[in-house]
Amino acid sequence: MRRAERHGWLSCAVMLLLAAAAIAQPADDGAQALASLAPAQREALERRVAEWEALPEAMRRERREAWQAWRALPADERDRMRAAREAWRALPVAEQQALRARFDALDAGIRRGWLLGPVLGADWPRLHALFAQVPPDEREALLEALRALPPQARADLGVLAQRTPPQDRDALRNELMSQPQAQRADWLRRRVAP
Repeated sequence: MRRAERHGWLSCAVMLLLAAAAIAQPADDGAQALASLAPAQREALERRVAEWEALPEAMRRERREAWQAWRALPADERDRMRAAREAWRALPVAEQQALRARFDALDAGIRRGWLLGPVLGADWPRLHALFAQVPPDEREALLEALRALPPQARADLGVLAQRTPPQDRDALRNELMSQPQAQRADWLRRRVAP
């Protein structure tokens, strides 16, 4: 599957989930906003809430996760995903379905990696072994570090992730994070090609 096609199908799925998940993420001033709605708008919202509550809990969890992932993406990646969504929507239905089937056939961990957006999602198959079991309190800093790496450095990290035995992955992550941000790419390059 071409990279643009993967991004197109994924971004469409995320955007569709985004719309449904928004119901479950009310704003702090939700009561005031609700009171300001016209009767037709309130009825439409009530229908959406009823549809949301009728979904199985597992599906609501998935959609909340997609919404939270969407909100965590940098603005430029959200823009790329919006553009990819439009390109995906322009495809014939048969091509959309074929791309969906190919995506669904991927390992669940790889599919979840696409929630990280088009940049890290594309690299996730090589990186997930290193980052799949990261403690929650370290996750944000690691994602920020990954997003700051240039493509070659992420490719080098992917090589290291594949070479590193499971019992040594925590140490590799700790070493990576102990490097000053400006030196991480060079450090990775030296580790891959001494």
